Amino acid sequence: MELEDGRRVAFEERGDRDGFPVLRFHGTPGSRWEQFPGEEATAGLGVRLITFDRPGYGRSDPRPDRTLLDVAGDAEQLADALGVDAFAVTGMSGGAPFALATAWSYPDRVTAAALTCGIGPLDRPGALEGMHAPNAREFSCAAQEPERLENLLSDGSLAADLPAEEVRAFGEIDGLGEALAPGLAEAARQGWVGVLADDLAFVRPWGFDLAAITVPVSLWHGDRDSLVPFHHAEHLAAQIPGATLHRCRGEGHLAMFGRQEEALASLLPRLIRGGCRQVATGRSASRHSSMP
Repeated sequence: MELEDGRRVAFEERGDRDGFPVLRFHGTPGSRWEQFPGEEATAGLGVRLITFDRPGYGRSDPRPDRTLLDVAGDAEQLADALGVDAFAVTGMSGGAPFALATAWSYPDRVTAAALTCGIGPLDRPGALEGMHAPNAREFSCAAQEPERLENLLSDGSLAADLPAEEVRAFGEIDGLGEALAPGLAEAARQGWVGVLADDLAFVRPWGFDLAAITVPVSLWHGDRDSLVPFHHAEHLAAQIPGATLHRCRGEGHLAMFGRQEEALASLLPRLIRGGCRQVATGRSASRHSSMP
């Protein structure tokens, strides 16, 4: 679809087309093809899962210097175009900050948020403690020497072995490797454009107050995760009023793909205290303008 500023955004829908709408924010890197669990499980939950490429990923046009709130604005326009009024949001890893930005921006429209192994603000003291060295190096470069970030990503020096917990996930979650491969390939269609934009957005001030998020937020995070250490989830849960944190003992980062079905189920209106809130027809009032 075409956005108001003329950019194109690519999206894909899976699951029950008449089910409850959930906007999914893919990881970093990722794309609209990053959808797990698959079609059958998603449809069985009664979820209409909508995933879109962030600017610079897949087939979505880049947006220079985009922020978390810019992507939230794209999400709102996509929901409008699809005729979706109320919807929930979910984000895994690098998708979590964008899901939170959307929940903050459109509280009269977003019913709930579910985050799995989500990254927290990186401009806080200790944010990189316990993080896998290549990830820490990447984010340090984004914060301190952003002009070098593309060279660092492309020179192959960050392609270190995955921690043992992450390798184990491929053997424990049926079809994980096959499910991830197409999405990662599509993510790289435009090179490093999408990853660069995500990294820079993560290390800068996020532009909204976590304490002002009013929708129900649930988090799932493995306490053996070194790609995004567990203290990120603890920080988010402490800052977001009423947030629920599920500590997944002995699990790493990629193991959270095995928690996707549980996270999606938590978003269904019948499971949200008070049910799905009523919202006005058409564009709702928001805290954030979707245009520059």
